[in-house]
Parts: sequence; C-alpha cells; structure tokens
Amino acid sequence: MAVIHTRLEAPPTPLTPLVALAASAAAVFGIGALAGDEGDPLLTACVSLALLGVVLAIRRWDERRSRCAEADGWIARHTGIAGPRYGWRIAELTSSRERQRLGGSVRSIVGEISPRRLPGSSPLNRVALRPHTAELTALADRLEDLESPVAPAGILAVRHLLTEPGSALYARPVLDERPCDVGAELGAVLASLEVRA
Repeated sequence: MAVIHTRLEAPPTPLTPLVALAASAAAVFGIGALAGDEGDPLLTACVSLALLGVVLAIRRWDERRSRCAEADGWIARHTGIAGPRYGWRIAELTSSRERQRLGGSVRSIVGEISPRRLPGSSPLNRVALRPHTAELTALADRLEDLESPVAPAGILAVRHLLTEPGSALYARPVLDERPCDVGAELGAVLASLEVRA
C-alpha cells in the first residue's frame, strides 16, 4: 500500500496577529484622538484590539509548537528520506541560520570546559567532556560548514544533545550505573549529520 504524502505548509508565524492588531489599536487610538474622542471607550477599544492580538499570537505559537513536534518526530523516524510532507521543517532545521546558531552553541561548550576557565554554575559535566574537545570542535565545524549539506535528523540530534539533561553533555552517572560513553555519543551525533541517499 503506497503512502500518500501531502505537502503541509509551514505553520503561521505567531507574531503576525500581534503586530497587525497592535498596529490597528494604534491606528484606532490615533484616529480617535484626531477626531477629539477621549476617555474610556477609546482606551477600551485599543486595549481590546491589543489583547486580541496577544491571544491570537499565543494560539498560533501553540499550533506552531505542535506542528514542529509532529514534523520533528517524523523526521527523526525517517532519516535519509527527504519527503515533501515536512519540507518546511526540513528547510528550517537545515538553514544556515540554524546551523550557525547550533555550531556557536557547541563551540561555546568547548570554551566552557577549558581547564583555564574557573568553575561556575554551568550544568555541563566538565570532567567527562574535557577529553572530548576535539569531537566537540569537529561537531561545531561540521555544523558551520555551510557548503556541505546536513541531514535534518542530525540537526535534531544536535538539539537533543544541547537541550536534554540526560545527554552526554550533562549526564552524571548515579551509583551502580555505567558512565555515559561521551565519545561514542558525540561520534553518533556527528555521524547523524551526514546526508544519506
């Protein structure tokens, strides 16, 4: 049975209704002020328009978050398959901006774990990460090499590495638990960035 992939559009940007209705509120206030209107009715109309913009922006943000989570789940399960269904999300994940942002985040970790740096309140597992600065640097370099394409599932793996408390960057072994193989996890994330046919 063939799977039919329908092309889904990117979710609408959350700020559009907020900006549009804030501009409308300002226009209503300006026109009302020029017409000589004053007091509560004019203020109520402006505040109502602005609040409607906030409500619509929150709803759109929630819709966008849900659609991104759905797309990310599909992309993570279908590594190497570039289907049109979530093309908008693939484009977002593999964009130059996203790659540079993630590469900069990984590169900043190299600076954070430097032995010359004084210990701070960072949640990074510095002791476990210090022997792996070469792998972290290679990961940052690969992300920032905009001439070479990357797999969107690899970008999701990098995001997971940077944001999940259980990733190799932050995990600390509990008693009776084997420590995380930091080198293997970083190697797997780097390998996941490679585009496969």
